[in-house]
This record gives sequence, C-alpha cells and structure tokens, in this order.
Amino acid sequence: MLTEKERKILELRRKGLRQIEIAKKLKISQPAVSSFESNAIKKITEAHATLDFIKNIGLKPEDLHVKKR
Repeated sequence: MLTEKERKILELRRKGLRQIEIAKKLKISQPAVSSFESNAIKKITEAHATLDFIKNIGLKPEDLHVKKR
C-alpha cells in the first residue's frame, strides 16, 4: 500500500512537476522525493507482478479475500 506522501509525489509527477519542484512544494529534500518516488514505483511493480501471478494460476483477486468469522 502506498503512503500518503508516495501518492502525493506520484500525483505531482503526473502533473509534470520535477522532483526539485515537488521538494520545494512539500518542504522536503529532493533526495527524499526521489526515495519516495522509487519506493512507490517498486510497490506498484510488485503489486502488478503479484496480480499477474494470481491470474496465471487461475485465480481472481477476489478469490483471495479471507472470510471473517
């Protein structure tokens, strides 16, 4: 799951802002922006890989929900 900061940074990148601009807007360093962005992309990539695996073994994501007792 993406953190609020990771989501915000991806939203701002989608709008065309550069990392340095995002850093100034969020009052954090540019290396921090880079780290948040990298972590978000890694999480998204891993989620896609997991969904691909689930589909390849013949399941649907909704098949994986644990039923509450």
